[in-house]
Amino acid sequence: MRKISLLIAILFVTSVGAVEKVQFPESFANGWEPYIGKMVQITTPLYVCGNYYDSLILAPQRLYVPEERAIGLASGDSTTYWAIKQSNRAQIINLSCKITNYKVRTGAIVKNLTARVVAPGKLVTGSTPKFQNNKPEARPKMPKGNLLVCAANIQNYFYDLGGYAHRKTTKEQQALQTEKISKALTHINADIYALCEIQKGDSAAQTLVNAMNAMVKKNQYAYISQGWSNGDTISCGYIYRTDRVRPYGDLQYGYHDPQSHYHYRMVACGFQELSSNERFVLNINHLRSKRGTNDYSNSRRMDNVDSLLLMLQKIEQEQLFADADILLVGDYNSYTQEQPLQTIIQAGYEDMVMRYDSLGYSYVYNSEAGYLDRVFASPTMAQQVLKVSPYHLNTDYFYSRGYKRGLDKTIFRYADHDPILISIQLGN
Repeated sequence: MRKISLLIAILFVTSVGAVEKVQFPESFANGWEPYIGKMVQITTPLYVCGNYYDSLILAPQRLYVPEERAIGLASGDSTTYWAIKQSNRAQIINLSCKITNYKVRTGAIVKNLTARVVAPGKLVTGSTPKFQNNKPEARPKMPKGNLLVCAANIQNYFYDLGGYAHRKTTKEQQALQTEKISKALTHINADIYALCEIQKGDSAAQTLVNAMNAMVKKNQYAYISQGWSNGDTISCGYIYRTDRVRPYGDLQYGYHDPQSHYHYRMVACGFQELSSNERFVLNINHLRSKRGTNDYSNSRRMDNVDSLLLMLQKIEQEQLFADADILLVGDYNSYTQEQPLQTIIQAGYEDMVMRYDSLGYSYVYNSEAGYLDRVFASPTMAQQVLKVSPYHLNTDYFYSRGYKRGLDKTIFRYADHDPILISIQLGN
């Protein structure tokens, strides 16, 4: 027995002593082969960039999609794009570990990670890493203006079940989705909510407003009727506080083909702040998603942008809302350096996300962060925007926390995009 205990002690000391301290990626500049099969301790702090069922994607910094920072991409110069893409690949570690992934958010930090190298870029550990910066982020501190706007993609929120767009949702999942979204929106406590991916028609909006009013125990929220029957497609819509603002004017739709579902995804409405009577125009857009080949989807988004700019031109020239202060929000399905967003900027609308939080993000895909959700402002409106900030309620969290898994009823992962908060002081 004494011999066995001594042997275990020797093996433990040998194992500990065999751990080699390294830096990442510097120690692996000449390849991974010398370390394969060995235990290493990475002294470089590593950020969680992606969380999956049985593994984490780690890197020495948060990774951003190349399209976010590749200057010149919109004009066809892809040199910087490929450089960033290659750099991102070189910084990735795939760690297999014992962990409940839905409890780890991207942005958490692992220090002095000890694990075995089993293949190039792949490590395995039998223990649960210790995480720092893993607590939920607090609601962003926003300067007090006279209005707070929240732009939010609510991920295919449907009232009717069984259609193409929502065919896999059960009644139980729908109830949980309603609960999570309404909790999140009332927690944000905005004056106006500009929503993407809500079912065409009024039923979904009415259901959500009822839930929000029930949570605050008063009848303070209302929605703007779209005037359409329910349809098996997503649209954009507005929810607002009746004690803070009132809508005015007729809704304007941006897409040139009224028969296209994009017609319901490009909407403008006028709002008047009740205490000051100041007005502005709030435009919501949801451009074509990044599906299919990039060339195809980009051309469809450019088609969307062309229609959007025509609508904005009409609003201004015909003074449809008797106000030139225009705020553009929504899910543009484009990153900063891509052609659709650069076209909007070139048309004279300022990118407010880049002004206030250029290093932030609203979406994480394949462990890379970026802004798909944007805020633009006309020159006069830009003067009235005090701050723009994403609120990381969703993208940092493993998707199993969403309504389809039923793991929790919290505000986290109510959708796959983060909401964007906009504080404005009308009349500045």
